Amino acid sequence: MSLQSPPPSNPDDLEERLNELEFLQRLDHELHYLLDSDRVLDITLDWAMRRTAADTGLIAKRHEDSLQIMRVTGYAYQYATKLMREPWPLATGVLGRVATNGKPVYMAYVTNTSDHQLIYEKTRSHYTAPLIFHDETIGILHLESRHPAHFNQRMRDFIQHIAGRAAVALRNAELYTQTYNAEQLKSDMIRMVAHDLRNPLNTIVNATHLLKRLKGKIPDQALSFVQSIEQSAHQMRTLLEELLTLERLESGLKMEATPLNLSDVLVESVQRTHSDAESKSQTLTLKVPDQPLVVRGEFAYFRQAMVNLINNAIKYTPHKGIISARLERHGERAFFEVTDNGYGISPERQKWLFQRFYRAKEPGTEHIEGTGLGLSLVKAVIERSDGEVWFQSTPGQGSTFGFWLPLTDDALPMSSHESQDQTLFPVPTVKRPPALPLTSLELDELPPLPPAPSPPNNEEAAPSVADSGSSLKAD
Repeated sequence: MSLQSPPPSNPDDLEERLNELEFLQRLDHELHYLLDSDRVLDITLDWAMRRTAADTGLIAKRHEDSLQIMRVTGYAYQYATKLMREPWPLATGVLGRVATNGKPVYMAYVTNTSDHQLIYEKTRSHYTAPLIFHDETIGILHLESRHPAHFNQRMRDFIQHIAGRAAVALRNAELYTQTYNAEQLKSDMIRMVAHDLRNPLNTIVNATHLLKRLKGKIPDQALSFVQSIEQSAHQMRTLLEELLTLERLESGLKMEATPLNLSDVLVESVQRTHSDAESKSQTLTLKVPDQPLVVRGEFAYFRQAMVNLINNAIKYTPHKGIISARLERHGERAFFEVTDNGYGISPERQKWLFQRFYRAKEPGTEHIEGTGLGLSLVKAVIERSDGEVWFQSTPGQGSTFGFWLPLTDDALPMSSHESQDQTLFPVPTVKRPPALPLTSLELDELPPLPPAPSPPNNEEAAPSVADSGSSLKAD
């Protein structure tokens, strides 16, 4: 509620109004950023008492059929333990009446405190305002004074303003606490389940490994069952590892950000994935610059992000397909991309790509296994390092997934890599799919590299990740 009053008639009134507005601005600023309900209660009652010079006061939350007094201050503080211990029935006194009907009550002259169920026996005037959020009374702010007619109109307007702002801040704090507790419970459950599953899963993997060594002593059909069990166990272990990594990234824990050469990360990532490409007779090419591209972050996390993108390209590209991984510098950013000529992704499925456990099953890909967490993990890793993830895909033609990271000037005591553009598995090469121009980065003079498209201005523009998955903007 905004304060409405006639224009000041003299300089003293003007100064008072200016002080009051400044006071309200400070209060709004303090309450706006609070996500701790205890602090909201403390600040609200403290400011109301100081501004009105009340002798005592309280603030309470409403439950279904009672009020729970949360704070008591002033002369009635001696009764705080008793008042806060027992719920206050809604049918009792002025506190219950305001909490029930949601309307403020002002008593300028109190002669019999028992009629009003007040909290201080020497009270001669009081004012009670409801805390209302979206037409729901969630609590009350109550002030008392030993002086009759103490709370003038300006004070009452001010208290109503405090009550309105406190209601919003209190509900926001409660919602934040509920969300935080739910997220914490989810994280604890994931960590507990993952930990409890690791031991029996390792036992299964070890047992299948031993059984496979008995090849020739057990029937072929039984051996195929063993291989199926081993494959499922490895897939479950991958799922657990990615879940735990994703939880660590999204929990807000501080990363060990150290300078590292992103070229080294890419070379090791390709070394870890080339055998999968070889098993499908695919061409996997790698290009890194001749100078180090130094970024800040954790080597293992960046490697996991690159491995996930390269593995996806391998899995979703048919036999003898073409896959290229390249790293380049554009301005003050390092750009990484993986391009394939695989199945591609239809537009209606693109908007869900970075959702946990979502897998875009295009025709011909139903047999491909995965956890549905790989792209979520990539997004979390890159955005934690102030980068951006992007992609473009055409059904039947292939996809390009990539990201950029900000470069750093930190020194890196290691030798630079020589530029390499080598074919790891010799099969006939094909022309690389055309790339989008880097118009948003104004890098026309540089070789073309698919960037994150500019935000769409119309329905025909490339959609954002929030809408269709084609561009992820870092916060």
